[in-house]
Amino acid sequence: MRSVMVGLLAVSVVAGFSAVGCSHKSKKHKKEPLQITTASLPDGYEGQTGYSATLTATGGTGSYTWSIASGNLPPNLALDSSTGAISGDIAFNASANSPYNLTVEVTDGQQTAQANLSITVYAQLRITTTSLPDGYDGQTGYSVTLTATGGTGTYTWSLKSGTLPANLNWDATTATISGDIASNASANSPYNIRVEVTDGQQTA
Repeated sequence: MRSVMVGLLAVSVVAGFSAVGCSHKSKKHKKEPLQITTASLPDGYEGQTGYSATLTATGGTGSYTWSIASGNLPPNLALDSSTGAISGDIAFNASANSPYNLTVEVTDGQQTAQANLSITVYAQLRITTTSLPDGYDGQTGYSVTLTATGGTGTYTWSLKSGTLPANLNWDATTATISGDIASNASANSPYNIRVEVTDGQQTA
């Protein structure tokens, strides 16, 4: 009998991976144009305390420095160059030169942008009616209209306290007190009242 030897051979197969080099070009990000987004500034009034408005911008590097290129702020207001905040207490005579037209400027060190803005300063709101005409029992057609000055000129009136003589009416739209005084109204005289007017910014 012939013996046959079978040889077992181990074949190692090494998988070769060829590295394919990929070139990557970095893209430069284009900066957005620098622009001021503040379109308007709030109005103010003489003697106003705590006026505050902040200028805003977009684009550029995001690191901004603000300045006033031309024009002036109302007296006692100042611009913070680092935050763009306009703040302060408006001077009592500031309405004399209103409106205050100014050009604000912002830069990020590479780009510069400007915007034309304006602040209107109104005179102090005051009630100019200092007294009301007296009346008498049974008087017909009593009428008086309260007046004010300053502010925006658009007024809203209210009767805050007190009572009018019987049969007199208060018209908040026209600030008129009118009617026919009751025949016994003198019994509770005098009639002390407190009125108020506002223009949405100031109250007197």
